[in-house]
Amino acid sequence: MKRKIIFLGCYIISLLLIIYGCTIEPDNVAISSDGVKISFNKQGEGELTLVLIHGWSNNRSIWDAQVSHFSKKYKVITVDLPGFGESGNNRQTWTMASFGEDVATVINKLDLDQVVLVGFSMGAPVIIETANKVPKRVAGLVLVDELHNIEMHYPPEVITFMDSVYMDVVTNPTIDKMKPFFRKNTEASFERFLSMINDVPKIGWRESLNDIFRWLNEDCIESLTKIQAPIISINSDQTPTNVESFMKYVPSFKAKIIPDVGHVVFWDAPEEFNRLLEESIQEFINESKLE
Repeated sequence: MKRKIIFLGCYIISLLLIIYGCTIEPDNVAISSDGVKISFNKQGEGELTLVLIHGWSNNRSIWDAQVSHFSKKYKVITVDLPGFGESGNNRQTWTMASFGEDVATVINKLDLDQVVLVGFSMGAPVIIETANKVPKRVAGLVLVDELHNIEMHYPPEVITFMDSVYMDVVTNPTIDKMKPFFRKNTEASFERFLSMINDVPKIGWRESLNDIFRWLNEDCIESLTKIQAPIISINSDQTPTNVESFMKYVPSFKAKIIPDVGHVVFWDAPEEFNRLLEESIQEFINESKLE
């Protein structure tokens, strides 16, 4: 009888532990408002936190060199947006606003203050939406090779064309198609890109791609004018940056240009990109007097 009681007690304790473990989110996972798993990584320590957001079709590993460099001085968070990397894809709404809420969910879970948001390509509209959801937590935004001309309007036929081009790149990738994306270490960069898109379910990719252009046409300027933190761009010179146009809506805007690089500027020129990002962080610190 005593053995049965001990066995039953152990069984109940084990069951409770299993139930408890299943209800607690892992340290590197947050759950979005619509129930999607958001995977992220955190490294380093510091009062200021860099939150690095990848672009369309890639994942948080795109920032590996920046994590290694900046985590020596700051806390660094990299996020896989839903549909990419290790995050879930069980959602219906693939918008820049929903992605912005996802990033805000991670920031709130970790209770981060003094955040510098860094967004590459599609990540730029995402961090703009994020900043408007958690304005008191954000010290500055760095847009990476995106929003070169915020007054540009994309007609439906152009959006359709861009949809076909970009979906073809990720479904039938070749090194020639990737020439605008990186100009240096081309073969290694191409292989790295392939590792992020091969054998990956591309659920939500077309929807999120199309919402980028919808956001640019409909939400971009209004969202920018609500931003309370300073904004800096680090761009390639492939597409001219219309600083004057941007400053109509964000007078304090600054642009830093890296010459002779492709769209993934931080792969082609990692040392120069890191230098300009550190310079930008210090400008945010000085402006907000975080020190």
